[in-house]
Amino acid sequence: MNQTNTRAMVETAFVSAIGIILTAISVYLPVFGFLSFFVTPAAIGIIGTKWGFKYSVVGTIVIFLLSTMLFGIFNSLTVGLFALVGVGVGAGHRLSWNTLKRLLVPSIMMFFAVLFTIVASYTVTGVELSSVGPTLVEQAQSLANEAMEVNPSITQAQADEFVESVQKNVDTLGDMFFMAIAIAATVYTYVTIQISLWLGHRLRLSIPAFLAVEQWRMPIWGAGIFALGIIGFHGASYVHLDNPLVIAISKNLLLLGNFICSIHGFAALADIMTSYRVSNKAKWILLFAYTLIFSQALVILGIIDMFLDLRSRFNQRGY
Repeated sequence: MNQTNTRAMVETAFVSAIGIILTAISVYLPVFGFLSFFVTPAAIGIIGTKWGFKYSVVGTIVIFLLSTMLFGIFNSLTVGLFALVGVGVGAGHRLSWNTLKRLLVPSIMMFFAVLFTIVASYTVTGVELSSVGPTLVEQAQSLANEAMEVNPSITQAQADEFVESVQKNVDTLGDMFFMAIAIAATVYTYVTIQISLWLGHRLRLSIPAFLAVEQWRMPIWGAGIFALGIIGFHGASYVHLDNPLVIAISKNLLLLGNFICSIHGFAALADIMTSYRVSNKAKWILLFAYTLIFSQALVILGIIDMFLDLRSRFNQRGY
């Protein structure tokens, strides 16, 4: 065994040990669980970037097996799921994939891994997925009845409204479940890539540049998908097409279009702040706060920028 292989194995073992430690922290101190969810896959990505796909896979398997032995199968499934994203991120860095491929491939891996984990979990516990929604509605009904007993001022109409609201939320979540997982996987992959890029910079690794968010431009058909979702969701009843399938498809189109337009609006706002020479730290703090408070405003900004190209107008004025 040559020196290079020995060093790769040692570093893989070191990253695996870090992953186990972070898993232990997330199990016994859940408030710090984000460390395991974000640092472990980024570290696995660095191993894949530096030493190749084989070593990142080995690191993921070691973390999964040791986590299973120490913390149980459910915790290990979660850790293995997130570490799998690091494998895709490392492969993208090492093989110099373009930005879109580096983002989508790990996201797809995570999407299917999440589905497998959910199915495996419910298979082991013997719980049917179709029973989750009715169970939540029954619990909401019980809470409403208890609230009326404790507080006589609560009317039956208010209790029924609460239960109906829970039922609508459960139905919406069921209709958009897969799309929500896909979007969450994409966002998580992006965060993991950024952490791995930061780690790689600190370790002086040569990693291909990842397109800055200010330069992102979403396809204009994203606005069309968003419009179709709105029309289908709110207008289906007027043309007698308000059946469950049409409503479910409309909700998914609405969510996907909303996400695409939000990303475009986020990128446009970041580019405008950069043109005003806002410091990098202040820019990201403002973007994060704006996203939390005015998320729908990002959608509107994204649609406007898709059609009017606000970023080019600001650059032409020399800001």
